[in-house]
Amino acid sequence: MKEWKHLTFEQRKVIASGISHNYKLREISEAIGFDPTSISKEVKRNRDSFTIGKNISDCKRINRWPYVCTGCNKKYNNQCFFNKYKYDARSDQNKADINLISSRKGLDID
Repeated sequence: MKEWKHLTFEQRKVIASGISHNYKLREISEAIGFDPTSISKEVKRNRDSFTIGKNISDCKRINRWPYVCTGCNKKYNNQCFFNKYKYDARSDQNKADINLISSRKGLDID
């Protein structure tokens, strides 16, 4: 039987901090003890869009690690006109807690 491990809030903060400091995926995975694939899936699945305006296209840079605009130089100079994405540890932990609680509720048959 497999033992599933969930990311904690502290681990998500390490991921967010690593992305903002432009660490490599392998460095972040060694710091928290998870597989690099798990971390990349976590970031890609839980990134949030904060598009300003009517941008409908995505940048080519978000198709690979880090999947977010946090380390992009063009983001802060108003030169980027694509959809923007960010990874926020607090909101992602709240989503995970809600998902875990709702999955354990079950069906009310009465």
